[in-house]
Amino acid sequence: MSLIGTGFLTIFSFVFLISIVVVIHELGHYWAGRLCGVHAEAFSMGFGPTIASWRDKRGTVWRIAAFPLGGYVKFLGDAGAASEPDAEKLEEMRRRMGPDAERCYHFKPIWQRAFVTAAGPIANFILAIAIFAGIALTLGGQPYQPPIIGAVAEGSPAAEAGFQEGDRVLAINNNRIDAFQDIITEVVWRPGEMLTFTVQRGEREMTLRAAPAPTEVEDQFGGTRTLGRIGLGSLSTPPLRDSYNPITAIGHGIDRTWSAVSMTSRYVIRVITGRVSPELLNGPVGIATAAGQTAVSSVEAGNNAGESTLLLLINLINLAGFLSVGLGLVNLLPIPILDGGHLVYYAYEAVARRPLSMKAQALGFRVGLALVLGMMLVATWNDLNYLLGQIF
Repeated sequence: MSLIGTGFLTIFSFVFLISIVVVIHELGHYWAGRLCGVHAEAFSMGFGPTIASWRDKRGTVWRIAAFPLGGYVKFLGDAGAASEPDAEKLEEMRRRMGPDAERCYHFKPIWQRAFVTAAGPIANFILAIAIFAGIALTLGGQPYQPPIIGAVAEGSPAAEAGFQEGDRVLAINNNRIDAFQDIITEVVWRPGEMLTFTVQRGEREMTLRAAPAPTEVEDQFGGTRTLGRIGLGSLSTPPLRDSYNPITAIGHGIDRTWSAVSMTSRYVIRVITGRVSPELLNGPVGIATAAGQTAVSSVEAGNNAGESTLLLLINLINLAGFLSVGLGLVNLLPIPILDGGHLVYYAYEAVARRPLSMKAQALGFRVGLALVLGMMLVATWNDLNYLLGQIF
């Protein structure tokens, strides 16, 4: 594929992914606000100059902006994205707004404000469940591989730990293992970390300990990542895909979303506490790279234009599911400029029976901004290192 074609696909795919997950996030806030009687003054799909806009019967201005990278919802009384008025400001706002105060976000009960705030991340998780369930229902799922060891690489950490063919892995660090893929998921992001495996061998249950070897792994696009490898192989299984009905597909979507939530949250906690490398954190450059790589490989895999387009949509939508989980989790971090920070403020208000002071909120905003910028800096550094690895 030409450089121009690759660039176009990358831009299209990145905009497609970001628009889906961010707009759904903001729609979560919007619908929760409507349920609680909060007036939304504006809902924007994208940023920058307005291309088209209209006002609905509830008085909300819907706009399509020039730069389709996400969006936002503005509720009545919103002064900024990172602060809540203190008691004095609230009284002044109530006098100024008069009867409209009843439709203002800030005058709603704490539980309603918390619900509206949490609804954005919740919408992201619902989107992920819907995506994974929809793909399983229409295309089927990957064949189930039991967590039974089919091969042990000679000289590997698994061989040194005493693993044998036929062993069934029940848990890793007390986390239940249901399929062989779960073993891979638990191991890849923990290179060098000593793990405890609960193993069933015949009628006996035993404990084995092994540390995944840090391994430079080259992907199909020429980039490298340092991942954990332990040297275990699965049993060979027939290449048949599992089939689902609507009920089991939803269960599959919930299970896959929960797995992504569990793994991502545990990884982020270990990064914050300094127990694992932040190498796997990715930012906008990484998302754009993954989107472009997914798009190019999908188009090239198709035998004709129709097949390529179908593969492109399926793979991008699947990637959107994982990105949606990530966005939902990041927004739940207890950082003041994020949804999770607002939830912390509401918890304080519920206990203290008054909002946090504007001075404390301003301090929280500065600390939160520094933390978010720090995470973005690390993520961007990782993204650039990955790109350089593809070039040199």
